Amino acid sequence: MKNFKFTMKSKSLFFILFLISILLLTLYYQNKSSNKSYLYLLQNNYKNTLDNFYSTFRHKLENSYANLNFSLENDVLFDLLDGQKNTEIKNYENYLLKKFKNKNTYLDYINITLIEKNKIHFKSYSLTKRNNHIYIKLSYLLKSKKSSYARVDYFLTSKLLLKSVKMYNNSEGVIYFEDKNKNLLETYLDENRNNETFSILLENCREEHTELKKIKGKFYISKILNLEVLETKSAYQAVFFLDVTKEKNEYISLVKNSLIVSLLLFVFAAISVNFYLNYLINRISKNENDVKQINKNLEKTISKEITKRLKIQQNALEEKQKNEQILIQQSKLAMMGEMIANIAHQWRQPLMQLSAIFMYLDVYQEKGKLNKERFDKKIKDSVQIIDYMSKTIEDFRNYFKPEKQKEVFYIKESLDSALFIIDASLKHSFIETKVICKHNKIKIKSYKNEFSQALLNIISNAKDILIQRKIKDPKITITLCENPTETIISIQDNAQGIDEKIIDKIFEPYFTTKHKALGTGIGLYMSKMIIEKHSNNTLVVENTENGAKFIITIPHKKEET
Repeated sequence: MKNFKFTMKSKSLFFILFLISILLLTLYYQNKSSNKSYLYLLQNNYKNTLDNFYSTFRHKLENSYANLNFSLENDVLFDLLDGQKNTEIKNYENYLLKKFKNKNTYLDYINITLIEKNKIHFKSYSLTKRNNHIYIKLSYLLKSKKSSYARVDYFLTSKLLLKSVKMYNNSEGVIYFEDKNKNLLETYLDENRNNETFSILLENCREEHTELKKIKGKFYISKILNLEVLETKSAYQAVFFLDVTKEKNEYISLVKNSLIVSLLLFVFAAISVNFYLNYLINRISKNENDVKQINKNLEKTISKEITKRLKIQQNALEEKQKNEQILIQQSKLAMMGEMIANIAHQWRQPLMQLSAIFMYLDVYQEKGKLNKERFDKKIKDSVQIIDYMSKTIEDFRNYFKPEKQKEVFYIKESLDSALFIIDASLKHSFIETKVICKHNKIKIKSYKNEFSQALLNIISNAKDILIQRKIKDPKITITLCENPTETIISIQDNAQGIDEKIIDKIFEPYFTTKHKALGTGIGLYMSKMIIEKHSNNTLVVENTENGAKFIITIPHKKEET
């Protein structure tokens, strides 16, 4: 038996037939899935529409009768209420019903009931049954001049809801109440009383269905609307159904046309591919070696380009690190100058006290009244002042001590350290500092001195801008609080805020709004770098009503607890 070999054309033909089979199968399942999706969207949209309509219906009805009830507040009714005249009140009910019935045809009863003060809270909208009918009851409170209370109940036939829904989207429906004994009370429009289709729909739609109901050649969707759930677990419900035969047929026609067009286009494309396939195969085979060579050359080019880009990135990284070191050094120098100024503020008062002691000793020495007791007391006072000055120098020295590793510390202590450094400068400028600390024992793992420097930079920046703008009653408010997920530190001034045109640039290096002699523009940049590096902490700024607020957000971590 001779071996049978398929030609390339035969293989192409078989391949195209296979693709057509796959397409038909795919279109079948796609049509099936699309039909389910369409039904779901149709029903879901219908349900949402009815839910929204019922909510709006209730709201409008309550507002309408609230306005109507407001018109009842007159001296005649108040006198009846204050006099507890039940018979006259009943006659007044009938008078009101006749008066309102002309404009409110669905209003069947009005009931005015005297109530005690402890019963003035009740539902304004509810459903109830009365005389074997289901009513919508709207209840409102009336209070007389002598503080007598009455509840006014308006009973509207529930056919109002059915009629409103039909006018809204042409849905038919029924409202029913089923008590705990399974007794059923129904309300529907008179036009549906002897409607056979309506009866069949009602029988089949007591429960919601995910598929369309087909009755007498027409398709319907249904929706069960829970109108009110009572404490007894019995419920007032409404069932609505809508004829969607037209939409269903239009969708089926659209899908069929789409399938036919898709199939024709695919067959045309398959025939075109069959003619073009041989040409492509020959060309691909011919150019295969060329492609391999191009790939080799491309690999070499890409390798060189990657090496070049990596080198550029490495140089850029080194340059960035170098610039950061320069910035850090500049920041330290600027901070050192700031610290020297702060030390001067810290020492000004002690030096004045020492000078006063020396003058005291000199005067008493000249008068010959300097005895040993006075001399020893003043020497003791001088030693205390010198100890304070020595402690100040030690605190400043520790503040600049380099740190090699992170440590866990209390944020409040770090804040107090920063405030101690700048306290004298703030007081010298008559700047009020208010600290609101809702939690004193909040911890963080970081470089303690660096963190204090970041806080100090922000506070110092607020101080400088308050002085620069000559703010009356300058104030800096610092708030420390936490929630279950994060700790928040906010530093707010009343210096009238930051210009919105530059607020996004405030953390850029060398950017400053101060005079060149007053700032380098790296303090806030360093604060942001210290707070955000090696962690998920953030530092942002925003304008408030009176000034600017810097917000530090620190997400909680296990090691901080």
